[in-house]
Amino acid sequence: MNLFDSHTHIDMNHFQNDLEKVIHRAKEAGLVGMVTSSMGPGSFRRTIGIQKKHQNFVFHSAGTPVSQLTKTDADKIIELTRKYAKDIVAIGEVGLDYHWIKDSRGREAQEPLFSLFIQLAKDLDRPIVIHSRKAEERATEILEKQFNGDVLMHCFDGSVEIAQRVSDNGWYITLPANFERYRNRKLAAKIVPIEQIMLETDGPYLSPTSERNEPANIRYGCEALSRVLETDLLSVAEITTENAKRFYRL
Repeated sequence: MNLFDSHTHIDMNHFQNDLEKVIHRAKEAGLVGMVTSSMGPGSFRRTIGIQKKHQNFVFHSAGTPVSQLTKTDADKIIELTRKYAKDIVAIGEVGLDYHWIKDSRGREAQEPLFSLFIQLAKDLDRPIVIHSRKAEERATEILEKQFNGDVLMHCFDGSVEIAQRVSDNGWYITLPANFERYRNRKLAAKIVPIEQIMLETDGPYLSPTSERNEPANIRYGCEALSRVLETDLLSVAEITTENAKRFYRL
């Protein structure tokens, strides 16, 4: 059974003491690859090193800490992404965060930075990975106006109406390994065609167990999607893995 973790963060401190073991366990669990999203300039540089050491297994998506992003760091990330463009499979996670940012001015201030990364994805002809926590509707509106490339709504938790728009737009969603705990995510799994669904861990976050989350846990998400769709496990693994390869152009 071939599996693919479409979004994780293995450069983070949570993995610094056992990263090689984490990658080994992922391979033992049946993963044929993973995309790790950097979260800022320092994270970008660490991820370059990991990606180069594990070529053709670990792939790099250039992302941001959306709720804490400054214009200075955005400019640095964009500069690094252009410099290392040949090693970048996607732009993101980028987008909007209404969970941590509550005030309207703070929310509006995120939009020009989001647009910078939309333009970067267009300039480099890369797919874009979207963080839209509690901001799915506004992120969708902006993308529909500004971007016509491939879109992945990472860790999607939007309403039924937004899930349908995502489906109609031909965009993709990722479901985390613990998605069965969330009503909107289970509904989205039934609304969005499986050909537009990928699996992610978002490790070290959103663990399906009581331990730190890591890419090997992608199997939990595969099993959950198999149950929700009442589809056999091997088919879910095969389709979601092929979806990831297609989206990231691997």
